[in-house]
Amino acid sequence: MSYWTDIFTLETWAQAEAHDFAVTGFPPPTPGKGGYSIGMFERVKPGDVFLCYCKRPASRWVGGLKVTGPVFQSDDPVWGLSEAGEPRYPWRFPVEPLVALDPVRGVPGDAVAKRLEFLKRLKRWGTYLQRSLNRVPESDGDRLVEMLREPREAIPIELPRPTRKRSRPESLERGLLEAQAKPVEVRLEVEPTAEPEPEPRTHTEIQAKLRDIGLFEGFDVWIADRGAVWNGERLGEGCLSDLPVVAAERTRSVMRLIDVIWFRKGAGHPVRFFEIEHSTSVYSGLLRFNDVMIDFPIPEAFIVGDVEKTHAKFEREISRRTFEHSGLRDLTQFLSYDQVRQTWRKYQEIGVGSKEWGQPQRRDQADSA
Repeated sequence: MSYWTDIFTLETWAQAEAHDFAVTGFPPPTPGKGGYSIGMFERVKPGDVFLCYCKRPASRWVGGLKVTGPVFQSDDPVWGLSEAGEPRYPWRFPVEPLVALDPVRGVPGDAVAKRLEFLKRLKRWGTYLQRSLNRVPESDGDRLVEMLREPREAIPIELPRPTRKRSRPESLERGLLEAQAKPVEVRLEVEPTAEPEPEPRTHTEIQAKLRDIGLFEGFDVWIADRGAVWNGERLGEGCLSDLPVVAAERTRSVMRLIDVIWFRKGAGHPVRFFEIEHSTSVYSGLLRFNDVMIDFPIPEAFIVGDVEKTHAKFEREISRRTFEHSGLRDLTQFLSYDQVRQTWRKYQEIGVGSKEWGQPQRRDQADSA
């Protein structure tokens, strides 16, 4: 039996948990040095154990997953879709959990480094954990599994407060939805425009689909209209019941009005803000973002709307000097309804195959999918 490193983020660990830790995945092989090779996958055998480390901001060992079969390729979007619209980490192994911890109960990396010989020999032990499929000596692997099985009090995960110079959270990948957002084209004129007629069903539909995409990507999700219903289900189902305490109550009261917010999983740290602007002024949504930025620098923000009705208005409003001065113009982008719908639909269509990881799908399963 051999031990291998398997590196996660808070979100990818949550996505693996959502699939009962039945599979783990890696980037595809790449030519040249520095990436993953076919040989790296072939040396992992059934019975081996992946030692799972959740990198910053957690920086904790969180589990051991036993390999139960050979490597296989899959298009099931367990870890979401890349900016190119392809499933992330398509080279995979079927696994079963020996131990799987909530990251708040994980073993801190520095505590492990003091007890494992192969890490104690390194000047900077974190460099060994920058990618997966590095071998761990058997004696150290056995010791780490024992440490993971020891009872441990929960310790909250603290995230560094973002700044305007460095506002994007570490280890946060951009997916298909964000890749489609349109950058700002500055327009100097600010023209009044008539408000379109309200379309509450469209607003609720897009909220629901942003919720689904966020949950699928492994985030915690805040929905402003928790009691609204879409397709027979309340929008608040599966979402945060209250807004995490990330700023003063005055700022949180503004954040509660924002249509959709994605938070780092289990950490209460907001990373993406969405305002759906169909029946309300784009300016009011931008002002809410701006108000939040007074106490909490927003990493990324999106105005979501109809291209024909909303995009030109967004370009005019975001060009105001107040948004340039605050920095909001630099981090806010436009997403169309169709881009949200297409991304949501792709999640529904891709990878509806077998739940038996690595096994071919039976004909009757395919017909019933």
